[in-house]
This record gives sequence, structure tokens and C-alpha cells, in this order.
Amino acid sequence: MNEFVSDTCAIAGRDLRHLLRLPEKLIGFTVMPLAMVLGLGILFGGSMRVPGGGEYGAYVSAGVVTSMAVSMTALSALGVVGDLQDGMFDRLRSLPVSRLAVLCGRVVVDSILVVVAMVSVASAAGIVGWPVGARPHAVLAGMGLEMLLGMGCSCLGIFLGLTFRNAEAVISVVPVCLLPVTFLSNAFVPPDGLPGWLRDVVGWNPVTAVTSTVRGLLSTSDAASTAGFFGHPAPFALAFCLVLIALAAPAATRAYDRAGAAR
Repeated sequence: MNEFVSDTCAIAGRDLRHLLRLPEKLIGFTVMPLAMVLGLGILFGGSMRVPGGGEYGAYVSAGVVTSMAVSMTALSALGVVGDLQDGMFDRLRSLPVSRLAVLCGRVVVDSILVVVAMVSVASAAGIVGWPVGARPHAVLAGMGLEMLLGMGCSCLGIFLGLTFRNAEAVISVVPVCLLPVTFLSNAFVPPDGLPGWLRDVVGWNPVTAVTSTVRGLLSTSDAASTAGFFGHPAPFALAFCLVLIALAAPAATRAYDRAGAAR
């Protein structure tokens, strides 16, 4: 167990140092969330009616963080493809390093990026109406849920990267799959004005459950968009994140073994 923790910390430290040496990679989780919250909150704040009242900027902030967590799928996939092409995984296989630690190290760093995105969004709280007075334990609970989603999406991205093993394929396929998941949710637009069948799709989207739960924790009303989850999205959101991790992590581990055999 101690060796596994040590290996995981070493891999996570390597990925973190690599990230810090290329700070432009952090733009997507620092400047981008801030720009999205300010841009959407200011441009559309006066024309969007938020379920239960409140400011649209506060409403969309949780959606921005959730979309950042979902985007971990593409980031992890591209990172894994880069390690494959650079021979990093081949070098690790020649060392007595746990294969699970190799994957967990990347997941840890990706989870940190979700926290970075949340901090970036929180920095715009005073401008867009985010409830900065939210209870500390509620903030931590929301952060933990977003981190769980980011971990699940990171595991899924690792699996996809090890399966495609090509950056062009990842760029072509993964975003196409992520866009419907994000936009067919309540992350950016309240679903009240959608057609009935589409509103049902949005209501049962797991991304809707996560976003609605975070809004509830941070006291931004979202009751009208949680009908698909019987008004209680939190259990569904937590269950989805745990099931995603439970399915994607073993799949990523098996894909890691297959990638080694293929090379």
C-alpha cells in the first residue's frame, strides 16, 4: 500500500511539474472559466429568466464548473496520447511501478484542475451575483462533487486516449460526444422554455443532476429544472459519479495493458 501511494505521488508530481512548465495549458481552467462566467452573466443576464429567481450569472457559474469537469475527458485523453507517443508509458513499464498508480497519478492532477476552475469562477462572484456567503461545508460538498465528476471523466478520457492512441482521433471524436452531454443539460440555459420531450432529456441528464446539486448547495435556486430527479438530484449525481469511476477506471486499466501489448 505504501508503495502504491508513493508511486501515485511520484506520477502526480511528474504530471504537475509538466503542467507548470507549460502554463498555457492552465488557461483553459483559469482564464476560460472566468471569461465564460463574466461573458455569459453580463451579456445574457438581463434576458434569461432563472428558475426560482436570482441572477443568471450565479445560475450559470455552476454550469461552467461542471462543463470544466466534463472537459477533463478530452484533456486526459490528449495527455495520455502524448505520453504514449513520447514513450513515457514504455519507460514506466520497465520500472517496478504499479499500473494503477500510473493512472491514479494523472487523475489526481486532473482533479486539482477542477478545483482551479472553481476558484477561478469564484473570483467573479461579486460581479455576477454568486452567493459568496454560502456555508463553508456546502462549498466543500459542491467542490467534492465536482471533483468526483472530474475524476470519472478523467478515467473515461484515459480509456479513450489509450483506445484511440492518436491525437487527431481524440480531437475529432471526443468533443463531438461531449457537446451534447453538456448542452443538453441545465448548465447554461434553464430548460423551462424547451419542448416537452427535450425538457425530459435535460431533466434526466446526469450533468443536470450534478449542476442542480451544486446550485442547491450554493443556494442558487434550481427547483424547476430538477423534475427528472423528483426534485432530489443529489443522490443521482453522487451515484452517477461513483458508477462512472467504477466503470471507467477498470476499463482504463485494461486499455493500458492492451496498449502495451500492441506496441
